[in-house]
Amino acid sequence: MNVLILSRKFEIYSTRRLVEEIQSRGHTCLLWDPAWPASKCFADFDVLIPRLGSFQFPEACLTLESLSSRGGVIINDLEAYRKARNKWRSYVEFLENQIPTPYSEFVSERDKSLWALWKKGYPCILKKLEASKGEGVFLAQTPEELEQLVNSMNEEFLIQEAFPESFGEDIRAFVVGDKIVASMKRKSTHDFRSNLSLGAVGEVCTLSPTEEELVLKTTAALKMDIAGVDLLRTHKGSLILEANPCPGLEGIEKYTPVNVARAIIEHIEEMHEHHSASGRTSTYLRR
Repeated sequence: MNVLILSRKFEIYSTRRLVEEIQSRGHTCLLWDPAWPASKCFADFDVLIPRLGSFQFPEACLTLESLSSRGGVIINDLEAYRKARNKWRSYVEFLENQIPTPYSEFVSERDKSLWALWKKGYPCILKKLEASKGEGVFLAQTPEELEQLVNSMNEEFLIQEAFPESFGEDIRAFVVGDKIVASMKRKSTHDFRSNLSLGAVGEVCTLSPTEEELVLKTTAALKMDIAGVDLLRTHKGSLILEANPCPGLEGIEKYTPVNVARAIIEHIEEMHEHHSASGRTSTYLRR
């Protein structure tokens, strides 16, 4: 099996771990920077694993679109990335699929005055639509703070209901195929955000049956094979925050005993076998 990984930084932990597990199972691994022109990529691949971050995302999407047209198994296709990477599109998907999530409102760059219609109280959260790793996420304690944040924005954003009881703490569930292979609680002592990239730490966490159902319902709605799903435990129950189509492996493998990279490759082998047996040349999507 020839596996092509789209990754901007080949030396990062997640890419390196995938390469290690691919090679350990006797497969061939190829690497391609999504910023490079797809027309220059002459690699023959059976499976494509996109690792697209927020940096140069539109350009990376063009590369993914071009390479996807060659057929084979695609792990999280272009539409899944576009939905999951845009917080408003994700929010709409959650509502349409009756997935509980914090109430949010969209504010256009051209009509920032819409922030004044916010009626859910304070504190509240302001989020840039395509931010990641906690960047572009801000806390407003008062209307004055929210107005100041809004005036500093030069792009579209969300205003989101906040839950102070969950500040600095959330849960990351790692989904591979139709299974939750690992989950951890992320905790910060110095920030309302609980991203590991911002200094939070993790610990093994057990999900309730309801939470497991919510997580899998989320990945099914977004049609993602591999995802890191984040949820909050609040006084309104467990709420889905977002689903990351390019979840990092370092934290989940550090704070849980699971070899997540191996679980991903084993799932890809199953997908490739199914794809080959069916004789299809189009992208295989989970249902």
